[in-house]
Amino acid sequence: MFDQLQQVINEFILDGEARGHSDNTLRAYRNAFRSFTDWMGERRIERLGQLTPSVLREYAVHCAATLSPGGAHARLRPLKTLFKWAQQEELVAQDLSRRLPMPKLTREPMPAVRFGDFQKLIGAARTRSRTPLRDVALLTVLYDTGIRASEALALTLEDVRPEGFLLIRQGKGGKSRSVPMERPTLKAIRAYVHQERHEEPVTTALFLAGDHAMSRGTLDKVLERLCECAGLPRLSAHAFRRGFAVQYLRNGGDVFTLQRIFGHTSLEMSNRYAQLLQDDVKLAHRRASPLRSTDR
Repeated sequence: MFDQLQQVINEFILDGEARGHSDNTLRAYRNAFRSFTDWMGERRIERLGQLTPSVLREYAVHCAATLSPGGAHARLRPLKTLFKWAQQEELVAQDLSRRLPMPKLTREPMPAVRFGDFQKLIGAARTRSRTPLRDVALLTVLYDTGIRASEALALTLEDVRPEGFLLIRQGKGGKSRSVPMERPTLKAIRAYVHQERHEEPVTTALFLAGDHAMSRGTLDKVLERLCECAGLPRLSAHAFRRGFAVQYLRNGGDVFTLQRIFGHTSLEMSNRYAQLLQDDVKLAHRRASPLRSTDR
């Protein structure tokens, strides 16, 4: 059994590294734990035995008062994960996560790329971009597959399979998977590779900025510029992922297959992306309402 809070944190981070957690995930954990230990240090609390329900509630109130509901949730969620893990690993005697209250989050729909938005962005890429074929291929891959920005940027030429799949070698959590794509997407990639991509760059990465692999910062700037040219509000790469999920379900796809495409470990995670728009709910109600048969 450990008694020092920092000991448990160090073991948790080490375990995360061994499990192949992404750098972004580990960074988020470290930031959350640093904020927590700094707050605890001001109160001279270093031992797990000092983490009483009142102390944890006080920290939750502190986060709620200094951060947005989403920010407070993001700050507290790693702590609940830490406490559950510590109890499962028998590093502590009890699950402290039950003592940590979480703020309620509003269920407002997050921005998602609609098909009309996608068409406008494609038009902007073709007419306003210095690298139109690359940007068309990039937009098409994001919208047709729903892969993460980090996964798209990590793609190499060999990951584009002629059978109509993208091989994701290092997805979230270090897991690999194959993601299907439609023929127009494969066609867009081939057009970019054969007509616009440099023949002998210093990297085998699929999407380039000059001779080097495109960075996340460059990707964000490309999307920001194209949205501005298309007259759209700023849409992030993750908005394409949400847009894919909504359109996939709208077209008859099921959430179980969506889970597999996204590489999620639980169905709950996929359901977060499956929030149907208000118009979809209205149309579904119109089709299924018990009064539908009387309105004829």
